Amino acid sequence: MFNEIIKLLAETETTNEYGDAVKTFTERQIFAEVRSISQTEFYQAQALGLKPEIKFVIADFLDYKGEKQLKYTPFGETEQIYDVIRTYRDKINLEIVCKRGID
Repeated sequence: MFNEIIKLLAETETTNEYGDAVKTFTERQIFAEVRSISQTEFYQAQALGLKPEIKFVIADFLDYKGEKQLKYTPFGETEQIYDVIRTYRDKINLEIVCKRGID
């Protein structure tokens, strides 16, 4: 059931008046289902140096625009930022596998 809200973060890089690169993020909310990482997937990723922690499934792959980060607030906890490790399209659904990013 797609009853959790995640915020996809679209990164935009601009240049300020001094010529420095400035990154800004635009948030977009969508509904998702939260799933655990399977034991097999976890150990296969560990062998490649990756540390998947959580998986989100969105109902329509067209809602995803290639964002590299997202925000999610587990019930009763503070908002967390996650980096996208990989995505997987299953018919119309899209799985987004993430690791915890820097706060």
